[in-house]
Amino acid sequence: MSKTLETQFVVEIPKGSRNKYEVDALTGKIELDRVLYGANFYPGEYGFIENTLDLDGDPLDVISLITEPTFPGCRVNVRILGTINMIDAGEVDTKLFGVPVDDPRFNEYKQLNDVPKHLRDEIENFFLQYKALQKKSVVINGWSGTDQAIKELQECKERFVEYKDVLLSKGSDAVKKIWKDKGII
Repeated sequence: MSKTLETQFVVEIPKGSRNKYEVDALTGKIELDRVLYGANFYPGEYGFIENTLDLDGDPLDVISLITEPTFPGCRVNVRILGTINMIDAGEVDTKLFGVPVDDPRFNEYKQLNDVPKHLRDEIENFFLQYKALQKKSVVINGWSGTDQAIKELQECKERFVEYKDVLLSKGSDAVKKIWKDKGII
């Protein structure tokens, strides 16, 4: 059986919202990035893990099932069950997937296979469609379990430590330029 991973994430977008909020890394303020172009809405709480840096230049994303939506800026303890492996507009954009630790309705969800396949299919379908009207391509390269999620989280934490000064002083575009120059992305 896979290891267990519990962590905390910051909600940017509540379940059911069509508003795409983001926390600005330089100011810490929550901003409306855009309203989704289609009739889609976020199928779970969506946010990020602080002090991480994924290869898209943003903190590591998390989508979590939940019973009732919270609000932008809310911190949620989550049990990570795996990853959704994505390419979003040509960039690697892995998302951790989990369930809230503090909601008894999800106590039996310990690994990815405990989540009904149809729920996973709905989430996958959301990500395949949510940028279609913007003419942006999203590719899903499957799901991975907790072991991959642990590895992804550790890599993103290490990347944040390595590039924190550049990220916080010049932003993610400066970090991505360094990575392009080094052939990382």
